[in-house]
Amino acid sequence: MFFCHTHISDQNGLTLLEAVIYCSLLFIIVLSGYKYYQVSVRQYTTESQKAALFQDLKTAVSMITKDIRICGCDPLKKGNVGFVNETDNKDRHDTDANSIHITADLEYPWDGKASSKNETVIYFLYPQGNDLFKLGRCTGNSRRPQPVVENIVSLNFSYYDLSGQLMSDPPLPLKSIGSVAFSISAQSQQVNPLTKQKDMLTLQTRVWVVNNWFQK
Repeated sequence: MFFCHTHISDQNGLTLLEAVIYCSLLFIIVLSGYKYYQVSVRQYTTESQKAALFQDLKTAVSMITKDIRICGCDPLKKGNVGFVNETDNKDRHDTDANSIHITADLEYPWDGKASSKNETVIYFLYPQGNDLFKLGRCTGNSRRPQPVVENIVSLNFSYYDLSGQLMSDPPLPLKSIGSVAFSISAQSQQVNPLTKQKDMLTLQTRVWVVNNWFQK
């Protein structure tokens, strides 16, 4: 009698080498995904900071521009409103290279002078700390600034007369100011994770003083 023995070798599972290779590949995939996630977060943070910085400066430029445009509004033609240089020896309350003092007769009934709160506006920088500044805005008779934006590096004004020529600092006579060019620079609060530095942004514009042109 003959017996036939058949032996079938069936190996289930992974060998040690296969397991090591599998884990290595999985680790590489996970690591690559994490790196991509980090880059995405950094890019999002960077773009968010830049957008916030731009929006802050845009707000500041819009406010200053609006106030310059109404400077010297004088329905009664009394000649008592316009740009101002104060006599208190405080440079930041004057109309010069680092500040601007605006008055207008806006509220009815007109009285020919800047007598109400919204008819006098002053812009200047005051210390914030860490070599940065806040853009301050004073209204009426108050000389206590209300912050408009923070993290400002510089604010500069240039004045041009009615013929388009650059005026001296301070610009005299004030009634001859035909336009005002200004720039404002700000710095992000946090370091850019890509450049390892804080972002800087500068906006600049030039505004015509319409009421001085009407009195030309």
